[in-house]
Amino acid sequence: MTTTMETPAEKVDLKTDEQVESVEKIKDTDVSSPTDEKDKLVEEKKEKVPAITVHKKDFEKDIVYLYQFSRCPQLASCSPFCLKVESFLRMAEINYQNVDHKLRYRSKKGQLPFVELNGKEIADSDIIIKELSEYFGKNLDANLTEDQKTVSYALESMLNNHTSWIVRWWRFNNPQGFLDVTGLDLKQNLNSRLPKPFCNLGFKIFFKTRAKQTIGHGIGRHTPEEIHEFGKKDISRLSQALGTKQYFFGNEPHLLDCSAFAHLTQFIYTPFWELDKWIQENHQNLIDFVNRFKVRFFPDWERMCKSLELNTHLYKEGEEPPMSEAEKKALEIKKQKEEAKKAKEEAKKAKEEQKAALEAKKLEMAERRARIEAKKNAASGGGGGAGAAAAGKAAEEKKPVNKLEAAAADALDLGLGDGGGKQFEKRRLRRQDTLRQKRAQAAQNADK
Repeated sequence: MTTTMETPAEKVDLKTDEQVESVEKIKDTDVSSPTDEKDKLVEEKKEKVPAITVHKKDFEKDIVYLYQFSRCPQLASCSPFCLKVESFLRMAEINYQNVDHKLRYRSKKGQLPFVELNGKEIADSDIIIKELSEYFGKNLDANLTEDQKTVSYALESMLNNHTSWIVRWWRFNNPQGFLDVTGLDLKQNLNSRLPKPFCNLGFKIFFKTRAKQTIGHGIGRHTPEEIHEFGKKDISRLSQALGTKQYFFGNEPHLLDCSAFAHLTQFIYTPFWELDKWIQENHQNLIDFVNRFKVRFFPDWERMCKSLELNTHLYKEGEEPPMSEAEKKALEIKKQKEEAKKAKEEAKKAKEEQKAALEAKKLEMAERRARIEAKKNAASGGGGGAGAAAAGKAAEEKKPVNKLEAAAADALDLGLGDGGGKQFEKRRLRRQDTLRQKRAQAAQNADK
């Protein structure tokens, strides 16, 4: 039984415990409409599908998209880590494409290189090689013994964490020298609108600030002479490990060969402290190794350094480089702009020619009017000098030619003589008198 108590402020319903429980059960068992169920399913699907966060939105399945530094005229990449990843991709025969991003992008870790595979970003050269090896089943060190793997790991660690910092120290402290030996055109590589001197100045400032990293690493706390000796010692140990073999572990290359090639090219093709000459004089086996690796896995080396193209591996010499849909669209827009510019120039040229033709016609009319004046003066006996002066004055003023004057000139030109010219002149004067009379008569009629 329900009782009701009313107060001036509100009305309170009192229910039994059983009634309250029944009401709650009805609320809990309330059935949603079909539309609500569909909306929930759509929302669940949206939650399950992860958002694409990569730069290459129109990626193809199992194609590796490599983001690295631009090419330079001396070597494929002035970054040993970018070159190491690209060397691995070629060694493992994995389909890849370089993305020409004009140095705008970095990985989520703030690094180059990084790759994108099937909508996923992978950063850091060692992690890239590890994950791609697992995904594509390309373990290049599978046939090595445990001792060989240990040697490989030790030498790779030396190259990545010590030798590379020697190169960085010199570059960060000698930015202009780095630009000179690499032949980099920063304005072109960065696709910048700034003048080249401004690009170079900004680059030098940036490198000088990065020099502090070498102090944090530890290599920057030493003198240049000591760092020079560190570099020689690393290269000597690498040469001893290679010996007379074609590659570090026999006749076939492995991951260590990939890293060694990438780091040695920085000393040989962008030299400093004359270390390239020192390597040639003392460690010819390393020079032979670099050339052997380059011929086998980078047959397009000279072409890529000359053209600075990132994807010379995708087409043969003499062929046009393949283009994506975005590049094709950009090229089409560029052609349309060029055609519009050409049409505009042609229209401007036609207008100028038309203007020149009009000026020539005006000059011809002025000469004709002068000739008429001269013949009129000659016909009336006004004297050659005065007639010539009047003709010159008329030519300067460029007055329009009267039809009767033109007819008189034509009559003279046809050989009708002075008599014909006088007759035309009389007719003209009579016509003018008639017109004056008509105008006067019209004015009188208007007054009346």
